[in-house]
Amino acid sequence: MRIDSEAGDSGVVLAHVVGEVDLLSAPRLREWVQQQVTPPGALVLDLDRVGFLGSAGLSVLAELAEQSSQRQLTWAIVATSRVVLRPLEVTGLVDQMPVFSSVSDALAAVTRSS
Repeated sequence: MRIDSEAGDSGVVLAHVVGEVDLLSAPRLREWVQQQVTPPGALVLDLDRVGFLGSAGLSVLAELAEQSSQRQLTWAIVATSRVVLRPLEVTGLVDQMPVFSSVSDALAAVTRSS
């Protein structure tokens, strides 16, 4: 798994996650989010180039959803592939997370909310 990130002028961190988010890589994603995004902050996770999203990756996203209100974090996920959307739908997490179909839509929503 690789995370390519950039911080925009509005202070939103845009992270493009590439590869597999599984038992081995999910802790790195968790650690990266904790280190790179300080409250109050804004984050967009672009998961369109994720080839596999396992239960450990889902756990990281669920934790992020739970902690977002506690940590004053505004965030969104970009997901259009079945590889990412299907696990989110099956677990019901898609209803608990701000999921968008494009980076521009996610950035606009996060910018409005922060």
